[in-house]
Amino acid sequence: MSNLFRFAAAALIVASPAFAQKTAKPAAKAAAKPAPAKPKPKPKTPLVAISPLSHDEKDGFSVLQVAAPDSAKFIAAWKLGAGGESATTKTVANQPLFTFLIFRGCKADAKGNCDVVADFAITRPDGTVNDENKGLVVWNKAAPTDPKKPYLGDGVLGYGVDDEGPFGDYRVVATTTDRVAGVTLTTEQTLTIAPDKATPAKPADAKPADPAPATPPSGPTLPPEK
Repeated sequence: MSNLFRFAAAALIVASPAFAQKTAKPAAKAAAKPAPAKPKPKPKTPLVAISPLSHDEKDGFSVLQVAAPDSAKFIAAWKLGAGGESATTKTVANQPLFTFLIFRGCKADAKGNCDVVADFAITRPDGTVNDENKGLVVWNKAAPTDPKKPYLGDGVLGYGVDDEGPFGDYRVVATTTDRVAGVTLTTEQTLTIAPDKATPAKPADAKPADPAPATPPSGPTLPPEK
């Protein structure tokens, strides 16, 4: 597409000599003050500065899914306005990850309460699904005072494995529903669980040694047959 340039037509007025002599010179106009610069629009503030995370939004209702290794530390940091520094999707044996749901924009009912729940489905590395994590209460009380502010959900899902594993990628899908608004959102993260290097590997099962030949009982020997 070619660039279009618009030029304003300038009216050129040429005065006659007589008119130029009789006409007084116009007083010099004061220099026009430059128009104040328009303030630059502020960049939109993200919902929360946490990475990695999974996000879904519909009809003003937003949900973020994030995992952290220490639930108490994450909650304490969140109350101070932080919390994202410890977010991760990787862990090792015997060190679970805790999945949090952060939301905003839930709809209040006639009593002024929000009702938000979540179902979790965890797919193991072998493809089997653990679907027993249903009905997690995210928020079931008075609606937040600021609908545009993100809030940390009350429910937390912890998941991990011991030294036996299995190790690999675990897909964690959260289906979050605002029951009052009738809006359902889906977020997901892949959590990677590896063996703990600090845990000594179990030795392979050793094959049983061949039994030693039986030693004949000691006693008097018989003379050879003639």
